[in-house]
Amino acid sequence: MEEKLRNFYELFTRRKSVRDFSDRDIDNDSLDRILEIGRRAPSAANCQPWHFIVLRKKDRKDFDELLKKNFSTAPVIIIGCAEKEKAWVRKADSINYAWVDVTIALTEMVDSATAEGLGTCWIAAFDPEKVKTVLRIPPRIDVVAAIAMGYPKEPLIREEKRRKDIKEIIHYNGW
Repeated sequence: MEEKLRNFYELFTRRKSVRDFSDRDIDNDSLDRILEIGRRAPSAANCQPWHFIVLRKKDRKDFDELLKKNFSTAPVIIIGCAEKEKAWVRKADSINYAWVDVTIALTEMVDSATAEGLGTCWIAAFDPEKVKTVLRIPPRIDVVAAIAMGYPKEPLIREEKRRKDIKEIIHYNGW
């Protein structure tokens, strides 16, 4: 396997949820690269029905109180929001793809943060209506998820989590 490919795949073996972050801040260049990856993420019909709120540690006292778990040590939290009216809707069953598109963009930001040497943790355990109030998010916008991001306090030691066997989840030529 080529070195570039090996580095790419190795990135996914390094990714791990981090809940305890060091005091080291994320520099603006790294954060800008991560946000640019989110901006460039694919979306259904290229509708890009997303908005991202970036909260630095010093500016989010009211927000931190809304989280079910304590992520107050994270230097940055990014909140992914969906604007359903701007999303592609599948005609066959009227499924709106706004949440799917936001999730793709957030996932690509997680991957790029990993490439930058940062740790991340997906956050969904919060009351979205309270988040909307605190962050002044318009009623028509859905809060999908948040990502805590920063340098891990402890070195990352990847412990393999139990995963389903590939034969349980992959189907060829039909179910």
